[in-house]
Amino acid sequence: MKTATRTRAKETTSERWTAGALMTPQPLTIGRKESLATAHRLMRDHRVRHLPVLEHGELIGIVSQRDLYFLETIRGVDIDDDIVEDAMTTDTYAVEPDAPIGAVAKHMARHRYGCAVVLERGKVAGIFTATDALRLVSAFGPSARSARVPSQLRSPRRSSSEGRHDRA
Repeated sequence: MKTATRTRAKETTSERWTAGALMTPQPLTIGRKESLATAHRLMRDHRVRHLPVLEHGELIGIVSQRDLYFLETIRGVDIDDDIVEDAMTTDTYAVEPDAPIGAVAKHMARHRYGCAVVLERGKVAGIFTATDALRLVSAFGPSARSARVPSQLRSPRRSSSEGRHDRA
């Protein structure tokens, strides 16, 4: 009996945990022809790290704070003259609002995406970021005293050469 009750409770909880229920609704967006300086200002002023890039209301890419910082390391880049299109990626992870958050988070982790753009009827409805996922984990995580990570949540083991950098 307890198993059936737990299973029903788990299903009910997981059904509510969708991208649409946990996303940040109506995220800031930017046009592809806007300057890199404008993208920086929006991110700084609104304390965000990802901006969906739109053209005529359609999602065409995403630009992240990291993308901007990387592009600016290239000689000759002028943040006032160069545009978002030069920094954005078109490899955008987009999901429907009813996508189960577990599947979304798993895909984000596997591909190392910082966010998933939530589309409803082809339009940007929200964004679910790694920060949103961490907020969710912290709200339901174990206390510091009993912090044992379940095996299914542990990172996959890396080979001995991965993640190590030789120092001179």
